[in-house]
Amino acid sequence: MTTNHVPFLRLRGGAGRAAALAGVLALGAALAPAPLPAQTTTATPPVLAPSSDGDQAIPWLSNLLEALKPGVDTSLPESSRALAQRLERQLDEGKAAQTLAEIDDRLAADKQKSPDATNAQLLFLKGRALSQLGRRDEAKAVYRDMTERFPELPEPWNNLAALEVADGRLDQAKVALEMAIRTDPNYAVARENLGDLYIMLAARSYGTATRLNPRDAGASQKETETRRLLDAPASSDHPPRTPR
Repeated sequence: MTTNHVPFLRLRGGAGRAAALAGVLALGAALAPAPLPAQTTTATPPVLAPSSDGDQAIPWLSNLLEALKPGVDTSLPESSRALAQRLERQLDEGKAAQTLAEIDDRLAADKQKSPDATNAQLLFLKGRALSQLGRRDEAKAVYRDMTERFPELPEPWNNLAALEVADGRLDQAKVALEMAIRTDPNYAVARENLGDLYIMLAARSYGTATRLNPRDAGASQKETETRRLLDAPASSDHPPRTPR
């Protein structure tokens, strides 16, 4: 399958790395928000200023795991499901431009037939196609629109977070993942991504501390060990995962 993901963060064993991870997890526990109740209505996350720590230039910054489809499609007629499945395969094959053109044509035709009808599957695939084409701002706009039209879906929030991380906007990604979890507390992908994001935030914070006080050997060592966690390749017993 062809995707546009950069290599995804994985953790490996080892005593030194385990000790470093323990410190990171302790920090993550301190930073973690309290459990949020399930959400059934549209919620608006707080507006955050762009990150100012130069995250976009950090070479080890990793994309989060994207969802490949929204969690509900049972309301779609068989013809629409078959169309969505075919378009998904095209995206997996890297045919983003062709897929986007088909999606736009189908959405326009659907709007002419029923101006109030919206196909969540096609909108979600449009966001993925735009992301594959490098049109991240447009993809973000699609996912934000979906969070308002379909407040019961956590997947648009999750994919919005992945795009924010790709742009180095870790704080905005954290808000989006928290919204995904508030929408569906049992959405495992968002919870896993939030854990990985805490490690990224820890590495960023250690790096900032090191720049502010270069003589602080402790912060420098923590930054080094945390970046090793982010850079660690997958072990043989943990093969690359396919997003679900």
